[in-house]
Amino acid sequence: MAKDKTTLPPTGAGLMRFFDEDTRAIKVSPKGVIALTLILVAFEIFLHLFGSSIFG
Repeated sequence: MAKDKTTLPPTGAGLMRFFDEDTRAIKVSPKGVIALTLILVAFEIFLHLFGSSIFG
């Protein structure tokens, strides 16, 4: 009877590794990004509607 020898493939073959180390960067939550986007859109609409009367 043949021996049942199962070998697993290498776990990291061809995969990229991403480290969980923190880097020096600004961290913004997803809610913050959405809020900032909505504020910028509202500001653009405001400038489109009232910009010519304010800035001449």
